[in-house]
This record gives sequence, C-alpha cells and structure tokens, in this order.
Amino acid sequence: MNVLKALVATVFAPVLSVTPVLANTVTYNLTLTPVAGSPYGGTGSLTVEGSPAATGISDYTVSSGNLYDLVFNIGGQTFTLADATGNVLVRFLNGELNDITFAETTGTTPNRFTLHSTNGYVFYYNDGQAASYGSFSASPAASASPVPEPASVALLATGLLGGAGAVSRRFRTIGTR
Repeated sequence: MNVLKALVATVFAPVLSVTPVLANTVTYNLTLTPVAGSPYGGTGSLTVEGSPAATGISDYTVSSGNLYDLVFNIGGQTFTLADATGNVLVRFLNGELNDITFAETTGTTPNRFTLHSTNGYVFYYNDGQAASYGSFSASPAASASPVPEPASVALLATGLLGGAGAVSRRFRTIGTR
C-alpha cells in the first residue's frame, strides 16, 4: 500500500499543481526590408491580445491594455515598447497588419526609429543626418506548446485516479490470497 501512496504522490502532485494561466496572446515576427539604397533593415516582434478581426479595423495600444510587447532590432540597436516616445499603435485591417505607429530616440546621439503610415519605416542615423527607408511585414510566430486547460487536467487526473484504483484493487486481491 505504501508503494501505491508513493505512486499517487509522485504522479498526482505535479498534475494537480498545474495552474494554467492562459492569456489569449498572438505574437508576430516582423521583417524590416530596406528599399534600394537604404542600408538598414532588421527584425522585430509584437505581441497582442487575441487575433485581429477578419474584417474591419483592430487597434492595439498600451493604454487599452491589449498591446503587450513590441521590439525592433535595426542598425545594431534595439528599440522597445518600454522606451517608445509618444503613443504606440498597432493596427490590423481585415486581419492583416496595416500600420504601426512607433517612435523612439536612443543613445547619446539622436538615432531615431519611426514606423508609420502603412508598412513604412524610417531609421535616422549619423546624428540624424542620414536615413534608411523601407517596408515592414508581419507573419504569425510559431506558437509555443499550449498550457493545458483545466478540463484537460481534470480529465487526466480522473484517468490517473482510475488507474491507481485498479492497481490498488489488484494489490488487495493479491494480499487476500
């Protein structure tokens, strides 16, 4: 019987301690492609609450609480949502990324990065004396392994309890012989 108790403690403790905290978030990988003659492109990502609507406009902002993360790597520098200047807006039109309004100045020189106006970006460098222009696009990031929902955990737990009960009955049957 002690073996059964140890089995139950070992198997059920981790299963029952699972606390699924699911936020309905979607992450997109961004690609910044410079136009001819512009030297700087880059990558980025953004994370929003829920999938954008298939039709119409879906806006995401920090102030509305549905824009969780935004980061760009361009020209050897990283620009983040935390350091953005002004209001940040991510807009989807008919389910497709349509606009990012973002600006940040970084470092001791006025290197600035702005995105605005339907898939275009400008990266100012050399103390703001030069600029690199381009377009940006987004693709959904591969989703991480999902956290089980409570019903799935409960189903697994009842199955394991049933198995433990069968093993217990088996041990009792062997012990009475």
